[in-house]
Amino acid sequence: MYKYRFVLLVLVMTTSFLHAQKTGKKWSFYGGFGLNISTDYTYIGLQPGAIYHLHSKFKLGAGIQYTYLKSNKNYYGVNYSYHIYGFNTLALFYPLNKMEISGEFEDLYIKQRYNDVQRNYWSPALFAGLAYRYGAVAFGFKFNFLYDNDKSIYQDALIPFVRIYF
Repeated sequence: MYKYRFVLLVLVMTTSFLHAQKTGKKWSFYGGFGLNISTDYTYIGLQPGAIYHLHSKFKLGAGIQYTYLKSNKNYYGVNYSYHIYGFNTLALFYPLNKMEISGEFEDLYIKQRYNDVQRNYWSPALFAGLAYRYGAVAFGFKFNFLYDNDKSIYQDALIPFVRIYF
């Protein structure tokens, strides 16, 4: 059931991207990319998304993400790895020219392995954020109202973010 929900979202996002290329001014894109590779640690993250401009002060968007994380023999002698698949929807409001207020729902499917123990679960998040926008970049903080210390991939309910628009 969960795989079908994720595949359906990917198809909808792909259709939106193709439509956005044709319409131009009503759509913009954002994304994130992370890469950290060393001898005992690997992190790869990709988070593309699209935003539809309803009004000059209000925008709606959606995105998908994938993260791979693997560590071999950390300080505690533990091997662990994660595969994280997810999607998000967001609303952006601009009360002032450089101020961005955001609301975001994110749902992540996490495949986690510690040594030989595997755990698979969903981790939802509901964020409210505030950012300073400078050109095509927004810097800010967002707070997760559904934060669960046992299931969240984030260390804390309050997290910084950078969103790049293109």
